This record gives sequence, structure tokens and C-alpha cells, in this order.
Amino acid sequence: MTEVTGELADRIVAAAHAVPGVAGLDGGAFNEVATYLPGRRVPGVRLTEEARIEVHIIAAYYSDVCAVADAVRDAVTPLVAAPVDVIVEDLEAPTDMP
Repeated sequence: MTEVTGELADRIVAAAHAVPGVAGLDGGAFNEVATYLPGRRVPGVRLTEEARIEVHIIAAYYSDVCAVADAVRDAVTPLVAAPVDVIVEDLEAPTDMP
């Protein structure tokens, strides 16, 4: 089973942020989606009870949301020894929209 350490959580976040169309990671409605570590938490990354890794993202408004989610899964999968689920929590509109 994959144990999500601070280093691994940071690598997952970096891999997700590197995908074009990812505006950020999201901790869920009540910030419950996180990896809890000594002295800090990493929002948007969670190991579930079913031994799956969840990555909760905010996608850019004009992106192909399904393609972005697939790209995040492809980027994170080599880092972990567990299935990866990508959840699109929200869309972020560009700041120059009227």
C-alpha cells in the first residue's frame, strides 16, 4: 500500500500543477480533502480507505476538462503504487473575462 509522506504529497502536487489546464488543487467544500502531516497539511491530495490516491483539481475554464484530468492521472500514476482518481472540483475563469 502507498503511504503518502510529505515528500510524496509535494511531488504529487508538483506533478498536477505542471499539467497545462490545472489552475490549482482544491481541498473540497470543507477543506476535508488533504494529506495530514506533522505540522502541515497538503490540500487536494488524499489517500482513501480503499488505498486509492485522490487528486482534487481546479481546471482552467477554457480547458478540455476530461483531457486535463487524464493528463493529471498520467502525471501522478508513476509516482505512486496505487490507483489514481482525479476529481475536478471547480473551474477557474480567466481574470480578463468581461
